[in-house]
Amino acid sequence: MANCHKFFLEFNNLIALKSKRKKTLRTSRDAVRERIRRYFRYKQNGFHPRFHGQGSFMMNTIIEPLDGEFDIDDGIYFKVEAEPSQSVSTFHRWINEAIDGHTKQDSIDKQTCVRLVYAEDYHLDLPIYYIIEGQTPYLAHGSKGWIKSDPREFIKWFNDQSDDKGQLKRIVRYLKAWSDYRKSRGSKLPSGLIFSILAANNIVFHERDDVALYETLKNIKSSLEGNFVCYRPTTPAYENLLEEYSKTNKDYFLGQLASFTQSAEKSLHKDTSQADACKAWQRHFGNVRFPFESEEFIENYFQIDIRYNLKIDCLVLQKGFRPHSLTEMIVSRLPLIRGKSLKFHIVNCNVPKPFQVKWKVRNVGEEAIKRNQIRGQILNDGGNHEKIESSDFHGAHFVECYIIKNNICVARDRINVPIKLSR
Repeated sequence: MANCHKFFLEFNNLIALKSKRKKTLRTSRDAVRERIRRYFRYKQNGFHPRFHGQGSFMMNTIIEPLDGEFDIDDGIYFKVEAEPSQSVSTFHRWINEAIDGHTKQDSIDKQTCVRLVYAEDYHLDLPIYYIIEGQTPYLAHGSKGWIKSDPREFIKWFNDQSDDKGQLKRIVRYLKAWSDYRKSRGSKLPSGLIFSILAANNIVFHERDDVALYETLKNIKSSLEGNFVCYRPTTPAYENLLEEYSKTNKDYFLGQLASFTQSAEKSLHKDTSQADACKAWQRHFGNVRFPFESEEFIENYFQIDIRYNLKIDCLVLQKGFRPHSLTEMIVSRLPLIRGKSLKFHIVNCNVPKPFQVKWKVRNVGEEAIKRNQIRGQILNDGGNHEKIESSDFHGAHFVECYIIKNNICVARDRINVPIKLSR
């Protein structure tokens, strides 16, 4: 049975919002908060806004979408002693006025929030609430008026369902990445909120993420086929988030869910190879982001009996500079950066001739996944006992050399190639 757990962890690292991006978003959010505070200090109308983040950003299930466009939610709360006499539209107008000119694009007044659009292809949604001490907040809804809603309660509920190892949050990210991939192909699956609830209600924890996702998909599929509902577990309680799904949308979602579950089952079958398992997952995540196992292993082709010595090194070449030994650079802690020509060659080999030489180049890490350049195939030597490569992109890489004699691998060596992003 193929084991794709490590690929899912790589996939998670690739789709999860990076800490640097989170810091930028917090800085943008905090600047908007201060702008709104200043507006109400100047207005002196008795309202003093408070703020509380909500949604996937606060739950740490947010992902980097394929189209680069995503949103974060920041609730604006006005503590009052009774329902305000001002209308919902007045509160929306105040927030629109407060953030006017903060970005080049005009804010958008939506039913449930005021949206601030940034040029970097993300937007900040600002839902507005009033809250009376000890009671449930009320959301300013453009068409429904003030309605009970408590996203803070939902965050607490979700965190209570989560495990210490973060598997539930990763499962939610995988489901959102699946939805994101379908969206990129012109189709639509449920929202991140719905997937968060479905995952939390049907999670099957396992030491492997591929197994956990498959078992969770099975449970979600069985649950929805029995009763196509997804109830919000917090205020407004018992709201069925799938209630307005048309038959067409329902059938499409269930069909995609069945296909996804079937592929997951295939990937875990005892006769499925690692490569075919990756292909099965790529059907639903795309081959741009989900890793593909292309690595070959010498043990699968030849008997191993290491009885001779083999030593390889690499000359680092660049026009106008003298060549350097990669081994010496690593010992001296000199960085290997991009844009160099790399000539891997045999330094010492005591295997009696005749023999065959084979090479393997393996790229690992986030950048290799993005470029779909994991590699790892075992290739024949061109006849000069050397392998020419280049330091195209940063990350951890390695090159292995094998000596084959009488159909037996009798010597092997490996050199690590740590390519830095810059000097």
